[in-house]
Amino acid sequence: MSIDIKHKHAAHVIIIEGKAFKANDAGQWDLTDIWKTLKLSKTKGPGKWAELKEAKRLRESRKVELSHGNGTFATKQATIRYAAWVSPEFEDAVYDAFEAILEMPEVALIVADKMRSMGNNHSAAILERYTFNDKCDWSIKPPHRNTQKGLRAAVASCTITQARAVELGLKSSFR
Repeated sequence: MSIDIKHKHAAHVIIIEGKAFKANDAGQWDLTDIWKTLKLSKTKGPGKWAELKEAKRLRESRKVELSHGNGTFATKQATIRYAAWVSPEFEDAVYDAFEAILEMPEVALIVADKMRSMGNNHSAAILERYTFNDKCDWSIKPPHRNTQKGLRAAVASCTITQARAVELGLKSSFR
């Protein structure tokens, strides 16, 4: 029996200069696709970067994989390192793209919906739960984490949908 375990970044989507890029099941982004799609300079191609000492170190630690003719695949860390090599401005854009998922609940919820539509229900639920927990004020006593009151408050503040609240255990319809 084989168990399919996906990386925590599998299918995550980042937006760079208005273009969407999705991680593969190993949680890696295709640097060649990013380079081509964004029409970066030929001198800044992933193949040129891969020759550098830093890129070689990342390859040795399996954070960069060269798929000859099929792209250069990199983890989040290696993607940001590649972006830094391209230019400081590009590094900022790529870093901001990764951080947008973590810091903007509305983006996280869109990503969660996309993940769910792709069949990654468990990962979508985790992302929604993080977003839900981050937006709530848990200093109120007693804490209302996933209680009826907390779920109703999350729906009222548009943190989660009513349907998702029902999935999380909301027992009565929201009014």
